[in-house]
Amino acid sequence: MFIEEVKPGVLRVSASAEWPRPYVGVCGSMHGDEPCGALAIQRIAGELESRTLAPAAGTIFLVHANPRATSLGRRHTAEGDDLNRLWDFGFTETLRLEAWGYEHHRVLELRKVLGDLDIFLDIHSAKTATPPFGVSNGEANIDDVAKRIGISYLVQSWYGLADKVIIGFLKLAGIPALSVECGAHGDPLIVEKAHDIAMSFLCATGAIEDCSRADAAAVQTVHVVETIAKPSEEFHFGSPWKGFERLEPGTLVGRDRVTEIRVSRPCYAVLPNHDVEVGDDVIYLAVDC
Repeated sequence: MFIEEVKPGVLRVSASAEWPRPYVGVCGSMHGDEPCGALAIQRIAGELESRTLAPAAGTIFLVHANPRATSLGRRHTAEGDDLNRLWDFGFTETLRLEAWGYEHHRVLELRKVLGDLDIFLDIHSAKTATPPFGVSNGEANIDDVAKRIGISYLVQSWYGLADKVIIGFLKLAGIPALSVECGAHGDPLIVEKAHDIAMSFLCATGAIEDCSRADAAAVQTVHVVETIAKPSEEFHFGSPWKGFERLEPGTLVGRDRVTEIRVSRPCYAVLPNHDVEVGDDVIYLAVDC
C-alpha cells in the first residue's frame, strides 16, 4: 500500500505506486464547526495505515478541507470566508489580493486536486437536527451511488447555491459529486454516521476491498425551489421544524411583526436554522422530483 500527502490536509492512498484511476475523493470539514468529516477521514486514514482496510482499484483521496478553521472550531477563519461559497472563484476578480484570507488561498490550493478527481463525496453536519440527506450535482452515476450510502433523502438540484459550492464547480468539469449532511453537529453519534457514510461511498465506488455495505435503499428525491432569508431578528418559525417535514399549502413557515411567510404548494422544510444573521438563509423549501 502507498500513502502520500500531496498537499497539507490531502492524502492519497493506493495499492499501486502508479496512483491509477479512478480517483475517488472523500472530503470533510469544509466548515471548521463541522469536525465530523475530518474525524471520519482521520479514522479511515488510520484504518488504511494499519491495513485493517485495503484500497482496491484506483486511488483514494482523503481531504481535510479547512484544517485551520477546524482548529478554531469556527465555520471559517476570522479573516477569511465560507470555503464552500468560493468555488466560483469570483473573489479573484473582485477582491484585492491583500484582503484575501486563509479560505481564499485554500480554495485555490484545493482547486487542482479536486478538479482532477473522477468522483467525490463532501461530508457536512448541520446546526439543527436533520435526517441524513445528500445533494447531488447530477453527473454520471452519482444519484445511483447516493442510494447506496445510507441517506434518507436526495436533493437533485438546489436553487441559489449551485454556482458557489464545491459540487457545482465539479459539475462544470463533468465530475460526479455529492454533498451529504449527516445530522446535527451535537449528535453524539455524528462521527460514527459520517464514517459509515464515507465507508459506504468508498464501497459503492469500488475504492476499497471486501465490502458488504453498499446495498441500494429507497431514497426520496426532491429539489430545492425556494430559499427564504431571515427578514429580521424577531423572525421565528411557525413550528419547531427539524427538516424534511411535509408542509401543506397555507402552512405558516414563520413570521415577525411585519412579515408572515406561508407556503403556496406542497413542499418540504430543508435545513431550518433560526440561528443565522438577518439576510442569511433561514430555511429552504423543496418539492418532489
